[in-house]
Amino acid sequence: MAQPTTRNYYKVLGITQKTSKAEVKKRYRELARKYHPDTNSGSKSAEDKFKIISEAYEVISDAKKRKEYDRQRSYQQKSPRRPKGQPDWNAPPGGFGREAGGNQQRYEEPFAQEPEPVDPDMPTCGFDLQFMVDIPLPLAALGGTIPYSYEKYVQCQECEGTGIQGDGECQECKGKQLIVRPVTLDVKIPPGVVDQYTLSFKKEGGEGRNGGPPGDLLLKVCIQSHPKFKRVKNDIIHEVTISSKLAQEGGPLEVETLNATTIVQVEEETLVGEELRISGEGAVINRGKKRGDLIIKFNIEED
Repeated sequence: MAQPTTRNYYKVLGITQKTSKAEVKKRYRELARKYHPDTNSGSKSAEDKFKIISEAYEVISDAKKRKEYDRQRSYQQKSPRRPKGQPDWNAPPGGFGREAGGNQQRYEEPFAQEPEPVDPDMPTCGFDLQFMVDIPLPLAALGGTIPYSYEKYVQCQECEGTGIQGDGECQECKGKQLIVRPVTLDVKIPPGVVDQYTLSFKKEGGEGRNGGPPGDLLLKVCIQSHPKFKRVKNDIIHEVTISSKLAQEGGPLEVETLNATTIVQVEEETLVGEELRISGEGAVINRGKKRGDLIIKFNIEED
């Protein structure tokens, strides 16, 4: 690019750096039709927006120009920034989301050029949201689906996301187009998932403004401890206390598994700490069909 720019072209087009080339082209065509001067009665404002959109597409659609543009943005984000001003209503619920410069135009270019004002009518990407979700050990080991409730910015229904109601500002969203609302999502837990693994759900984050795409939802798995089971890699350890008579004479014993119960045979003269391995009753291995083992570890009651 001949001149460095303060504009965030990804925001101008309402896309992210991961958006595919086909989606970039599709998004450009949508915006070009919306703001083309011929479809806006020669509006000077529409013409200016059309020029900015075309400028953004020219850079983002060209691999060489885009690489140079991304290099400049990477440099600018490492440069000192101005002190924060007033609180931004767009701060995501719960204090999570992208940092300034991620999906907010709050950075400064490290060049001798004054930043241009942000166009409030330009499409803006929604926030990525990150939370932690508690998962019971059996569910983490075997997989399943749970409902997960959280809050995010959604389009205001009173004004249909325009920020305007009647002849004035929408009283529900105060003209901001979005409001915070609780939502519930059915979250699929992969079988065999490990602690601290992050699940990603595309477009389940905060909604964008002016037609911009929504952000993503990221859930970090926190596996809860279990009163009976302990997970060691893909095996499940289950400590069981038996009577001294059963330990001495042996016999059948009903034990709990991750999702059922089963009968095992206790051998004669079983000692404290001895183990009985039940094949295929542990955690799922690498989200496949195979499972680890359930290891019964015996304790013996004192007479």
